[in-house]
Amino acid sequence: MATSNHADAPRGMEFLYSENRFNVAISRAQCLAILVASPQVFEADCKTPRQMQLINAFCRCLEMSQEIET
Repeated sequence: MATSNHADAPRGMEFLYSENRFNVAISRAQCLAILVASPQVFEADCKTPRQMQLINAFCRCLEMSQEIET
């Protein structure tokens, strides 16, 4: 899931924000999942309702997350 923004995703926005891919990435964690992301990943330029649905699920994870300060 490593990319700086949705425009740089080699397989496109639908692949980057795929609910199935995200579910697999998160559900593999045994007790903790740490998401490291560029803020630009959450600023998608949606053109279809489907794209809005995908980014909404991704942003929901951000809303539920807790930022860790170092």
